[in-house]
Amino acid sequence: MRGRTTAGAAGAALALLALAVPAAADGRKPDLTRFYTQHLTWGGCTVPDAPKGMECAELTVPIDYARPEDGTIALAVGRVRAAESGEGPTGTGTEAGTASPTGAASPTAPKGSLVFNFGGPGESGLKGLGGFTADTARLAPAYDLVSFDPRGVGRSAPVRCGAKAEQDIESSSDSATTDDAEGRAQLVDELRTVAEECRRTTGKLLPHVGTINASRDLDVLRQALGDKKLNYFGISYGTRLGAVYAAQFPKRTGRMVLDAVDSLTANAAESALAQATAFQKGLDTFLSDCAAQGAVCPLGATTAKATSTLDATVARLDRKSATTASGAEFTSADLRTAITNSLYAEQLWPTLAQGIATLHDKGDPAVLDEINKQFAGEDAQGNRADDDNSREALLAVNCADDPERAKDPAAELASLEKKFAKASPMFGPDQVGAAISCTGWPAGTDYIRKIDKTGAPPVLLIGTKGDPATPYQWAAQTARHLGKGVVLTYEGEGHGGYTASQCVRDKADTFLLDGVLPPEGTSCARETPPEH
Repeated sequence: MRGRTTAGAAGAALALLALAVPAAADGRKPDLTRFYTQHLTWGGCTVPDAPKGMECAELTVPIDYARPEDGTIALAVGRVRAAESGEGPTGTGTEAGTASPTGAASPTAPKGSLVFNFGGPGESGLKGLGGFTADTARLAPAYDLVSFDPRGVGRSAPVRCGAKAEQDIESSSDSATTDDAEGRAQLVDELRTVAEECRRTTGKLLPHVGTINASRDLDVLRQALGDKKLNYFGISYGTRLGAVYAAQFPKRTGRMVLDAVDSLTANAAESALAQATAFQKGLDTFLSDCAAQGAVCPLGATTAKATSTLDATVARLDRKSATTASGAEFTSADLRTAITNSLYAEQLWPTLAQGIATLHDKGDPAVLDEINKQFAGEDAQGNRADDDNSREALLAVNCADDPERAKDPAAELASLEKKFAKASPMFGPDQVGAAISCTGWPAGTDYIRKIDKTGAPPVLLIGTKGDPATPYQWAAQTARHLGKGVVLTYEGEGHGGYTASQCVRDKADTFLLDGVLPPEGTSCARETPPEH
């Protein structure tokens, strides 16, 4: 059975791509009735630091939408019900781009659910929801705030690759290649081993992990929540998921906000190079902003001095690693990881500057080591939570979504190393390995690359000028592929604009509550320059 399409030229183009409900091998239409008629049973949550009143449930979905009889998995779902304001949401699903039925905006009228995906791929929606409720206070009276762990993630039939492979993922996905044939060959071998262990350990679910099937799950969730249309907020990878949903289910797409917009068309090498370039730009801004504080900057009162302090610290670690409080080595790669992590949010820039200075002056990496542990979700001993499989899930989903594989991965690396190093002296040598990270995995879908003019209602896309992880130009590119989209620009730094800017929040909330998009070309000024 073909997926739902729109009329006219857009519908004709999407008919070639339709994957919403695939036909079985024998041509029969799969019967998905039992999934679309299920009711969620809400109860308590065991999610750490869950907000007060958060409820959890399980959603049953097929492993394979083409063969639902082959088995099911349970997806973990969480919600924070709309704040008490008379009536609670009842799945009304207000049409995107419209005001209330009376003609006047009714921001507190019940609008059903607002479903979030916080990125990754591989981030737990249940864990992310609690940390996001403070920023969505204006939305709380109107929406049930909902999120879920996508298939293969966290508490939803997680992808597993075995202990040894998990270590290899960590060491190879962001590790610098040794600039020689032996080092490249070793990396290729490690990647092939990881792919094989993921297949062996995860089993029959692995071929069905990826954004295409996560989008189908999202539509089943929409129906189980009682919403006629999906109101959705996607961040980072969540923007890819939202775009795929709009392509597969355009007539069921409601109000959609995409913040920190992912590329739909860049291959692994192009994406990694764009990110390396953007992270280098972010680092340069961090150093110049620190220096602009004068004597207050612990790295130096000029950009040249601050840069020299950082370069000297890297060089010292290249000669001899530092030691953490637990006795572990802290290398130059760990320093680059701390910088990368801190560039995601301006609020961390003062801590990053102090951490680099303390390491430079005293040889103490404690501040930077703590940044890395927090971002990795590790405790003081470096252990992750049992339900954290974010590294494995990220790899599995990205490879499922990527149709390209290098015929000779080692040769591909050799051809890219100088280009990456030139684009980013600090991050390029580490990031080049991402260009071949799907070595050993079967080719993924090309559906996402072909999305064009979905026929869905207008979408609000938020692009941050200094975003290091999802470069600003991707917002405009994705808007063009969606067909109808307004790009709201945040003139700031860091990954994502909604949590960083009150101006951005106000405009996004107005769209979600009233259906009113800002005019094309609207921008919000940088609100919180870092203080060092």
